[in-house]
Amino acid sequence: MLAIQSRSLIDNGIMSEDTYRKLTVRKQINVIRRGCYGTPALIDYKTMPERFRKKIEMEFGDITKKTITNVLQQLIIQDSAAMEFYSSYEVEPDRYLPASEDNNVVKEYYTNAIVLNAIHSLISDRVTMRRALGGTTTGIWNDIAKRVMDLDRKEYPHTLPSNDRRLHEKYKQYLKEGYGCLIHRNFCNKNSAKVNDDQKQSILNELLADPRNLDNEQVAGLYNMIASTLQWDKITGAAVAKWRKKYATQIFAGRRGAVEFRNKKTMQVKRSAPTCPLYYWTLDGWDVELLFQQFENGKTTYHHRPTVVVVLDPSVKYIIGYAIGTHETPELITMALRNAECHTAQLFGKMYRTHQIQSDRYSIKKMTPFYEAVSELSTPARAKNAKAKVIEPYFKSINHDYCQYEKNWSGYGITSAKDKQANTEYLNKYKNEFPDYAGACAQVVQIIEKAREKKIDEYMKLWEATAEDNKLEMSIENYLYTFGETKGKPNQRESDGLHKTINGIKHTWECWNPNFRNYDHLKFDIYFDPTNMDKVLAVSEDKTHRFLLEKVYVQPMALKDRKPGDSGEIQRVREFNANLEKQVSDFRAQNIQNMADIMPVLLQNDTLQKFCITDSKGQHKNNRNEGRSNTKKLKAAAVDVQDEEQDIYNIY
Repeated sequence: MLAIQSRSLIDNGIMSEDTYRKLTVRKQINVIRRGCYGTPALIDYKTMPERFRKKIEMEFGDITKKTITNVLQQLIIQDSAAMEFYSSYEVEPDRYLPASEDNNVVKEYYTNAIVLNAIHSLISDRVTMRRALGGTTTGIWNDIAKRVMDLDRKEYPHTLPSNDRRLHEKYKQYLKEGYGCLIHRNFCNKNSAKVNDDQKQSILNELLADPRNLDNEQVAGLYNMIASTLQWDKITGAAVAKWRKKYATQIFAGRRGAVEFRNKKTMQVKRSAPTCPLYYWTLDGWDVELLFQQFENGKTTYHHRPTVVVVLDPSVKYIIGYAIGTHETPELITMALRNAECHTAQLFGKMYRTHQIQSDRYSIKKMTPFYEAVSELSTPARAKNAKAKVIEPYFKSINHDYCQYEKNWSGYGITSAKDKQANTEYLNKYKNEFPDYAGACAQVVQIIEKAREKKIDEYMKLWEATAEDNKLEMSIENYLYTFGETKGKPNQRESDGLHKTINGIKHTWECWNPNFRNYDHLKFDIYFDPTNMDKVLAVSEDKTHRFLLEKVYVQPMALKDRKPGDSGEIQRVREFNANLEKQVSDFRAQNIQNMADIMPVLLQNDTLQKFCITDSKGQHKNNRNEGRSNTKKLKAAAVDVQDEEQDIYNIY
């Protein structure tokens, strides 16, 4: 039963107090509860005259609708199980119901569920239901349907049927099947899919994976040709587009290739930078984005770019070594590694090796000995796996930070957007101002030195903090044997040193190792660093003997021409010669000492053989023969010792 307070009618001007009393006396309104102190009187809304009910509707609206709606709204409560169900529901593998602001299907289905829950609560509570419907249950679903439609759609965006019969059927289905019945059977047009078996899917997928990269209409056309033969339903380009998105990963390798698939689709390993210098080096060739002009075959061309092989220490992204050329070659890589080792000597006072070096697989067989010489471990990247090398993005930053400011800048890679490239008209206008190859090399050197200058302080601090046990020193002998160049025929040492003419310049080196003089009968190849000829490595032709040589110090003849250091070098030579002479004397003295026991006999026999000198008894032959007898005894003793050694050997 729907009731209204009498005081609210009077206070809001629906009727006067006098009119109210007259109506109650005449029994034209039914007072269901008389008023008393603190309790207002209640009037049955349905017994009120029509003219007063219209005034109430004009003032407050249809209070019958508000009543049932408010009852439903009070019964609507949150349902976490429903939210979990719709949020995690998979329309197809790894695809869920839309939940965006523009198309929030999850919220729609969830609202339908909680409104149906409220209807169920209303129907289950008979007292509440009768009170909400004014004391009657006749036409209950008609009233419920109206009230459901009156819910605020902004707060409750449901899509339940407005028809009472269909709403009743949906309610019964919901009680029987649960949350799933609210999801439309044709969601994503599943029931109308024309590619609906494995055979059709396989044909369509293979057409999409074709290496010729067919577009959607081309794929649809080829598929429909097969479909016509097999009496399948035909498809459109729009359907192919959806299929292409659905199986983007599976068809990617066929369209773009295995290398691109590994770079774009497979999972990548993320690595942290080395914590100390010389823990890890990486190297690669870089075609520098700087153009230079070159005259050849009677014409000048302007499209050339220098190539630099960079050895990078990723601890602070410091360029530890580099070499510049016209294109990448094994020789250029070797020069870059040699430059890296020389630079360690400039920075740290000695040459040091790295613990690990990473390269690409260019000329890997030829370059492996060099990589192993400068590192404890060589770990080449997988073929065509650019992402494995941190040096690739470093080149981009150098190009952006330094090269782009030069007039002869050639732009970014050919795959970059056109609006990021250099202006072709500008390049053609100023191409005559492009430097030649030497000028371009000078630009590269200047850029690298600027990049080094920004990082050098941080790099040296990290080196000072590195434990001594983690520093791998590289000897000058190993450096020259690995990176040294050789030229001409092997040479022998002469009395004043080993001479060799290289590039028209005559050089003389000497060895401070006394043993080198024992091999004057051998010829040696000279391994040298063309940037520093002060020390070279002499290697025998069979590679079994190696000696470090130093450039002979040339002393001035005139004392007047002497300069600081000359006296020290003379003293160094004198000390070497004195030690050499002492070694020779000690060697001879040791030999004499070893021969002391048999020397008298040898000397006596020699004298008696030469001269016929008699003893005091006038005898000569007896003394001579006695010496021979002693000699035979010594030989016999030696034979006995050999026999004894042979016996011991035979026992073993």
